[in-house]
Amino acid sequence: MVHGEAGLSLRIARVLAPVTVLGPGRRVVLWVQGCEIGCAGCASVDTWDPSGGVEVSTDDAAALLADQIREADLDGLTITGGEPTSQPRAVADVVGRVRAHLEPAAVDVLVFTGRAYPAAARLAPELVESADCVVAGPFRRELPAVGRLVASSNQTVHYRSAVARERYEAWLAAQGARLEVTVDQGSVFLIGLPGRDDLGTFESRLQRRGVDLTEVSWRL
Repeated sequence: MVHGEAGLSLRIARVLAPVTVLGPGRRVVLWVQGCEIGCAGCASVDTWDPSGGVEVSTDDAAALLADQIREADLDGLTITGGEPTSQPRAVADVVGRVRAHLEPAAVDVLVFTGRAYPAAARLAPELVESADCVVAGPFRRELPAVGRLVASSNQTVHYRSAVARERYEAWLAAQGARLEVTVDQGSVFLIGLPGRDDLGTFESRLQRRGVDLTEVSWRL
């Protein structure tokens, strides 16, 4: 039986799977909707509007994520946005429900937040405690990316257990791709942590192939 907090809903932007560039293995990624931080240069400006996206119950969201993990034999769940700590109870409830759906199997959970780690832990303690790894801090486009988890060098990586540290550090050491492209329902998604010039390069290369982007998430 799934145990959670009744009556909670979550506003989400999108769910995509499988994704291999946002954490170890093959994962399902949940982009939550709504962000008041608004980092300059964000690649997902379309997720900022708190009234955008769609609102679903945490029960339905968890069932969708758990089904994708089970049916595609995925390794984990990544939560980004938008800002997950802006909907702390709802996101934590989704994580708990996903894990309950999939017991006894373990589910690796990675959370990206634009807040500094102490602020995230204060505002969303249950969510932070439920994660295996938290990447924290605002994006600063003038600073370089570091590896595949850190979009700008001011951000910090926090492992919640020794097992998680070993798993993530092995994945980081493998030096795989930082970005991947997928198409879903007529939309093209560049997934990962793009470098300073990657978004413009991506758009230019599509244009040279005769593909014009009518809307782009980083200019909405």
